[in-house]
Amino acid sequence: MGRGNKNKIFFGVLIFISLPLLLLLGSSMAYAAELTPPLPGAPNYIDISVEKAHELIEGNPEEIILLDVRTEGEYNVEYIPRAINIPLSDLESRIDELDSSKAIIVYCQSGGRSRRASETLAQRGFIVYNMEGGINAWKEKFATSTSTSKPTQTQTPAPTLSPAVATATLTPSPAASHVLTPTPAPEGERRWIPGFEASVAIMILFIFTLFMLLRMRGE
Repeated sequence: MGRGNKNKIFFGVLIFISLPLLLLLGSSMAYAAELTPPLPGAPNYIDISVEKAHELIEGNPEEIILLDVRTEGEYNVEYIPRAINIPLSDLESRIDELDSSKAIIVYCQSGGRSRRASETLAQRGFIVYNMEGGINAWKEKFATSTSTSKPTQTQTPAPTLSPAVATATLTPSPAASHVLTPTPAPEGERRWIPGFEASVAIMILFIFTLFMLLRMRGE
């Protein structure tokens, strides 16, 4: 076999192996970014699907506030069970009604108003998740309530949290632990970035494959 043909085979095999590895690496990094929660106190929020919102609500009902920012009329027609209603126009003046020690999942009809509400809440230091698609997306997957009776939010004094505890306001269940704010690692303990192990494994495999191909080419 000529040297030119060997070079073609070598580069063909290299490309064939490299593309899936690069796709896996990109998927791993995207997955890690998706599951990184907003930092407490940072002016940021994270978008989540209705499936993820449902998982959070069912897994940690006492640690989640489900906030409907539509008008009172829209809310009375149909709302998601356990949701409380504070219209977007009233959010600034009624923000003290929300317990800052809990995470807030915000929704509206289709997702526009909830984004603006999420920005407002995040700027005030709340841990905020914006439910994409609003109640329109929710009712394609899960039940809604059409009752006009409103669920009430029990106003209890928020506990005073130490700085170490304040950064982890949610107690994650096994089902939802990958999207909740993590507790700080003890001093001296190594902290891993989500998806880091998979990325390292993929790069090691790529380097090993490249080494073997180069060795075969030289023979």
